[in-house]
Amino acid sequence: MHVHRMAPVRAFAALARTGFGDRRLSWGAVGVLAYLLRLPDGSWITERILAERRREGCMSVVASLRELEERGYLRRVVARDPVTRQYSTVCEVFDSPYESTAPTGEMQKVRLVAA
Repeated sequence: MHVHRMAPVRAFAALARTGFGDRRLSWGAVGVLAYLLRLPDGSWITERILAERRREGCMSVVASLRELEERGYLRRVVARDPVTRQYSTVCEVFDSPYESTAPTGEMQKVRLVAA
């Protein structure tokens, strides 16, 4: 196999190989992980928007997010806004599985709102 790569000119993302080499993850989960890791910190996105960005169904995206959560690449943190008193879910995305006490990899916070 020959792999042809273009030299990055601009708008490229460097991603760790940890998640991509994890054989426990499905191809769909790896793709969702790669997409979430390339987003800027603090991005706001929903499962529906993720499904619309590619030709995936919403249930497939939800299953991939659940898989990432089970494997330790995604952590959902429910927070309550002190001013509006509304609840929101902030997802923390890691480039390698986190430990339950302390994260090991680089963390990316993505605001993931249930559709």
